[in-house]
Amino acid sequence: MAVTTYFGHTAASASTPRRFAPMTPTSASNVVIHEDEVPEEDDEPRRNSMSMEDPTVQKSLFEMFNKRGYNLISPSHSTVNCSFTSTASTSSVISFREPVHGQTPIHIAIRRGDVKVVEALLRSDTDLTDMRDDHGNTPLHFAVGTSRRIPLTNAVRMVAMLLHGGANVHAVNNKGRSPIMVHLLTIQKDDASILTMLLDEGANVNTEIDRVTLLHVAASNNLPIVASTLVSHGAHLHTTNELGLYLHQYATTSMLVSILAHIKVARPYVTVDMHHQCSDCRRVVKPARVNVFFRWLFRTKSEATNCFHCGWIYCHHCTAMGPWKDALPSTFHRDENDDINAGFRRNKAPSKQMFKNIRCCRICTQILKERLAKPRPTQPHFR
Repeated sequence: MAVTTYFGHTAASASTPRRFAPMTPTSASNVVIHEDEVPEEDDEPRRNSMSMEDPTVQKSLFEMFNKRGYNLISPSHSTVNCSFTSTASTSSVISFREPVHGQTPIHIAIRRGDVKVVEALLRSDTDLTDMRDDHGNTPLHFAVGTSRRIPLTNAVRMVAMLLHGGANVHAVNNKGRSPIMVHLLTIQKDDASILTMLLDEGANVNTEIDRVTLLHVAASNNLPIVASTLVSHGAHLHTTNELGLYLHQYATTSMLVSILAHIKVARPYVTVDMHHQCSDCRRVVKPARVNVFFRWLFRTKSEATNCFHCGWIYCHHCTAMGPWKDALPSTFHRDENDDINAGFRRNKAPSKQMFKNIRCCRICTQILKERLAKPRPTQPHFR
């Protein structure tokens, strides 16, 4: 994972998820997964795909069901070549439900991190991705929340298989929680692999959990990579948390650096009506009330202005003008005359230098300066 340092703080880069292609009939293994054995990260090489007819899958399924209170006859108690239908049909086993929470076999397999059983179940019936337990949770709800109990690699593989099988990223459980909400509420490791897959499938990056956006949840839990991924996918920066605080009012400097370094598109400017304090020094600010000539003569520190890059509101003293526009991403577009004091210069023809220079806050200035200072990759020269 590449990192960049600003102000001595490391800006975490939004991670690229590990992609797992659907397993093909040519990949291999007949390893028995015991009841209390959870596969480790290095136990999942490419293996032969397994089906409901495989004795290993049958044994693992029966072990899970019996552990959950079912008194089923294991295939191991019959003849060696006993088929799965000798004890129960595939459809009947799939339809079993755990008596306490109504969890189906695929829910139970996901909780155990049993990737092979999940694969076999999905190969038998792709409609399993829509099955719900008594609390309205789909298999995807379970998979996105399992990384705290099983190796992350297994969780990522199961999420990938479910999404490939058509799992709905917008499904909500009985508490109104979608998979992306469950993921942000249960995530413990600062890894954006599962989050990125959900966002790529159309999950709402600005989803709110109890009126708090996912970005605030990530920032509050000190997850800079997750927060950066949300911002790079378009998360709103100008929302408040449950205490009415903006990000810059409680997030650490390193967190703010990571967030602001991943802005790809222009956010709307914050107005004085929305927030009347400088986002840096907390000075009370107010918009200019005179024309551009008098503002130049009698400029005060309390005059409100916006950072061209992040859009947050600052006093004039906490911003700086400079030729940093070339450091903005190619997807970043903003009208130079769309700031908080634009009304006082509409009658003045802007110069080319005005469009070259932009006013930015302290953190964004440093981020853009660092980008300009980095050597650009040279194109190969062919004679």
